[in-house]
Amino acid sequence: MTELAFLSPDRCAPEVKLASPLARVAVRDLFGIGVLELRGELPSSVEAGEELVRLTPDRALLVTAGSPAVARERLRGPGTRVYDLTAGFAALEVEGETLFRRLTDLDPAKLPAAGPVARGVGGVVTRTASGTFCILVPQEYGHYVAEVVLDLQQGLA
Repeated sequence: MTELAFLSPDRCAPEVKLASPLARVAVRDLFGIGVLELRGELPSSVEAGEELVRLTPDRALLVTAGSPAVARERLRGPGTRVYDLTAGFAALEVEGETLFRRLTDLDPAKLPAAGPVARGVGGVVTRTASGTFCILVPQEYGHYVAEVVLDLQQGLA
């Protein structure tokens, strides 16, 4: 297997209805962003609307503001393997550093970073231009993480 096409929403048949794993909860859902895993030679810079989260010296996630199709084709080449993991992640946005600090021990000054969020779920956290936090977790944990966020928000009210 050379790619995981079933995790690329833009490759779905037109009649397939896409839905976010967070559609049922009241957390800002970032459904529609793209996530690519890059292995091998990593780019030294990225385009506007993209953020590179280095996981190891030769492995990173590229988070895109929309469909990752253009980035996927641009970055694929000799020395770099590109895997579209968009449908493998749930993405949500939370506001406020106090809430962020309740969700994770990650240092907000050292973002983007990978680590445990929401009581131990492995995730990737970035900070948006507006100062909010984007949290990526495996899609099967999306609803759980959103519920943890809601519980923690109630404690701050």
